[in-house]
Amino acid sequence: MMFQNYIKVALRNLFRNKLYSAINTIGLATGFAVCILVMLYVRHELSYDKNWANADTIARVNTTILLPGRSPYISVSASVPMKDAIETYFPNEVVRATRFIPMHPVVTHNGEAYAEDMHWTDPEAAKMFDLTVLYGDLEAALQDKASLAVSETFAEKYFGASNPVGKVLHIKLFEIDRDYRIGAVFKDLPDTTSLSFRALARFDLTDFPQTGALYDTWGNVGEHLVYVQLKSPASINTVNQQLPDLINTHVTGLDSLKSGPNSKVSDFYLQSLQRLVDIHLHPTGMGEMKPSGDIKTVRILVIIAGLVLLIACINFVNLVTAKSTQRAREVALRKVLGANRKQLIIQFIGETLILATIGLLFGLIFVELALPAFNSFQNMNLIFSYGDGYTILGLLGLVILTGFIAGIYPAFVISGFLPARVLRANKSSEAGDSMSLRNALVILQFTISIALIVATAVVYGQTWYATNRDPGYSKDNIIVLNNIGNDALASRQKALKDTILSLPYVKDASYTDYSPIDIHERLNSYQLEGANASQTALISTQSVDYDFLDTYKIPLAAGRFYSRQFSTDGVPPIEVEGAVGAVVINYESVKKLGLATAQNAIGKYLIAPIGMNEAGLVFGKMEIIGVTPDIYFQSPKKPIRAEVYLLAPERYHVLAVKYDGKPQAIASSLERVWKTFTNSVPFQYEFVDDSIAAEFKAERDISIMLAVFSLITVIVACLGLYGLAAFTAERRTKEIGIRKVLGAGVLDIVHLLVVQFSKPVVIANLIAWPLVSWAMLRWLENFPYRIDSLLLIPFCVGAGLISLVIAWLTVSAHAVKVARTNPIKALRHE
Repeated sequence: MMFQNYIKVALRNLFRNKLYSAINTIGLATGFAVCILVMLYVRHELSYDKNWANADTIARVNTTILLPGRSPYISVSASVPMKDAIETYFPNEVVRATRFIPMHPVVTHNGEAYAEDMHWTDPEAAKMFDLTVLYGDLEAALQDKASLAVSETFAEKYFGASNPVGKVLHIKLFEIDRDYRIGAVFKDLPDTTSLSFRALARFDLTDFPQTGALYDTWGNVGEHLVYVQLKSPASINTVNQQLPDLINTHVTGLDSLKSGPNSKVSDFYLQSLQRLVDIHLHPTGMGEMKPSGDIKTVRILVIIAGLVLLIACINFVNLVTAKSTQRAREVALRKVLGANRKQLIIQFIGETLILATIGLLFGLIFVELALPAFNSFQNMNLIFSYGDGYTILGLLGLVILTGFIAGIYPAFVISGFLPARVLRANKSSEAGDSMSLRNALVILQFTISIALIVATAVVYGQTWYATNRDPGYSKDNIIVLNNIGNDALASRQKALKDTILSLPYVKDASYTDYSPIDIHERLNSYQLEGANASQTALISTQSVDYDFLDTYKIPLAAGRFYSRQFSTDGVPPIEVEGAVGAVVINYESVKKLGLATAQNAIGKYLIAPIGMNEAGLVFGKMEIIGVTPDIYFQSPKKPIRAEVYLLAPERYHVLAVKYDGKPQAIASSLERVWKTFTNSVPFQYEFVDDSIAAEFKAERDISIMLAVFSLITVIVACLGLYGLAAFTAERRTKEIGIRKVLGAGVLDIVHLLVVQFSKPVVIANLIAWPLVSWAMLRWLENFPYRIDSLLLIPFCVGAGLISLVIAWLTVSAHAVKVARTNPIKALRHE
């Protein structure tokens, strides 16, 4: 009966105070909705790779190369020989190992050619990863060099929905040019895995008699992913501690990179195991199979969700304590009639829980409305399941925790009123500590809101700066054609380029061995003539043609570029002893080689490996004929790297085309030309500006999410301020009436109330500015090229002005209404 009475009183209060109930309900509903959406996102991110039966004992081998004078080369890959070496060296710790080596073969079926991304692997992969097999025998397929294991989607692309086991696809890749039989079909990999492959074939060095030497070397880290299954989760620490011994024992061919006679390979060639379940949220380097998540993003979203809910709770505390004077007589009468403080505390916390429950119901409605847009934005398929027991328990816990946090202080304040004091004056004077607390909570609300506004501005500003910063070349209106190095086109590259240049909208074209934003470095060792071995520098190498600078609109800092008028330009021929070639480098290479200026580099000679013969590596001598400025030809998120531009036609893989006109129209024209040259090589292309924009998708997403959550936070905070303004205006009605009788005008009254609520907002700015500036300066340190830190000053000032304007608009609505009220209505009961 007692609890029934509590519920009746709670519901009556809710309906009696509709404005305050609506503000609290909407605020809590918004907080709950944000928390639920973030909970779904976090649960999705934390579930990566936990679907594998052996997830807790599988790890990946990562590689870090530390060389003097250059930034660390950090990769998630490992050399191909590592698989056998780690199995042999750790028989008591390693159960098995496997490799995933990405390849890009041309697949032919029914006379049509397709470019596919496939992975060559080892038979052990079938035992390490429990793929769901739909047709065939996965283990048998990976034992056979002429069989494929393909995903369900891959199989449907070529064979429809029928069982494709036994059917054939023709594959051309390097020396491989043969039919492969479909040996197994597995279910598509789930979204929540760091692995990404659609087709698997067995890797065997004997299939690559010419290119196999590139794989069978420790120096080629490449894109080869090596996974290890351990006997227990604890084995990872044992293996990591002993990996330097394995490296010093097994790694060969890297002695030239040692810094001295007592140096060990493990001093600069480091490898370590990373747990499979940590890969997605803790990316360590380049070369992941698919875009990774970021534990920092997860933490930021959790913090923001907590802040939105905290602000909703602050609204509740502020409004309940502010309205407490109107419940003073109720509390006093209950105490006179025998109620003790414990019962009153239970009553008021119960009211909070009821309000929180109502807020949760509305929050679930908000979630259902927002979830499709959130899924579309995050490219996910998050589902809120009402039948999940853990979800229900989580929501109940959230309601109870919120109700307790929001209700505990008001319950103690209201239940503490003294009946004699309240009833003697027929009113309750508000305690000063309640007013101080409200002011402090308003300051906290706006501190959070202002900080989020500044953070949003900084993230957006950095993203805009990075994507719009001059990369040193013209990135607009350039389309890059892939697959140029295929055998069917290799001998006709000049004719293809000439035909493309004859198109009316094509301005320039240039062959290179990779496209802009390519993250992989083709490292070669270079040494100035006369320098000692310790001064050898590893420099990224790019193969270009004569039109490279014209196509990308790159100026020269010193010297000249390659010209057809000089027969010695380019890499010297291996067979001609003593031949001297020519080379162009960028300014970062000038610094790495220890030269003073770009002009000083002209005429110097570089010694570098230019090929192989029966005796091994052949070194050639090349004169530095030109120096380019530093250009951001790779990811703008990475520091500029030293590069050597070689004139090496045999290494061309892409063709960059500078054009005028509509992108899709030029792509269609290029495809028509392509098909006149070959039907056996698929036409693939990418636009450079799109590739650069894709590099900053994560930062763009963060800035958008911050903007949305900042807006939500500000709205919820303003709801509370609106309620407080309404209450303050209501309490000060008689005061305002007297002021008007004594001659105060409307503007005077508005100014009075606006100033009252401006003070906590100004204080909030003074608190938020140094805190958010410190946090964002640390965040900006993640970028090698970033906005000027002085921009934080206008960002902070702008956020402060925005917060003040919002506060003024929120308060002015009530201030004007009260100021226009006839003072007789306020004073007639006195």
